[in-house]
Amino acid sequence: MHKDKLVGFSQASVENGGFVEFGYGQVEPNHLSAQRTAQIYAQLPADADINVLEQGQFVKYDYAKGLVNFEGAGEWMLVYNETKLYRDFQMDAEFAMLKDNYVARVYSPLDHDTLNWDKQSRYYGGKLKDGSTEVDWNGEKKPFEKVTAGPDMYELHYNEDPFHFEGRSKEKMMPAGTTMVPRVFKTNVGDIFTTNMVAEAELAVGDVLSPRAADGILCKAGDGSMSWQVVKVYNLADRQKAVKIMRIA
Repeated sequence: MHKDKLVGFSQASVENGGFVEFGYGQVEPNHLSAQRTAQIYAQLPADADINVLEQGQFVKYDYAKGLVNFEGAGEWMLVYNETKLYRDFQMDAEFAMLKDNYVARVYSPLDHDTLNWDKQSRYYGGKLKDGSTEVDWNGEKKPFEKVTAGPDMYELHYNEDPFHFEGRSKEKMMPAGTTMVPRVFKTNVGDIFTTNMVAEAELAVGDVLSPRAADGILCKAGDGSMSWQVVKVYNLADRQKAVKIMRIA
């Protein structure tokens, strides 16, 4: 796709007063500590109200609600998904996490809230679940015959009760309206990356940015909860203007 057809896609496009000249926001990692500390999270679905997440946006990893959103507790996390494009001629600028491109329905094959450990078909251990050792058979009490071996310390997974099994459980579905699970990085003071995902028309070395509360996009008038200093006015590989920024607080 020609770059002219990508103009205006981004939430931080030039038309919207941002840096992105065409396509979506991009990230070039220069020094992201999460790549060594493993503080990378990708287990919570994006809130149903989020339709697009671009590289370089910031979100809250709201574990209490089980969602990625813009209003949860804790610090902002950097959106940095694996760039997935499926045609050789496509540019990195064409990638963003778009809700319409994802159709996740099942969050987990097992929902712990539906587990049932009390179902039992038969038991060969010499007694019933209630502890009795005899059963009525045509009006006559008959003892059970114990046909299983007892516990064995060398067989850690041995089960003397093979028919006392975990009952049928249901899969855990994605929260209503959610379809995508983004990958986010925890950042630390000293982290450096290059991006054009900023909601400013012009920037200079020394300017300080922070995420905007409404959508997590970096700008001068952000919420001030973290600070990123412009250390170089730069370009991306596709020659779009960008800034190299370093976290200072």
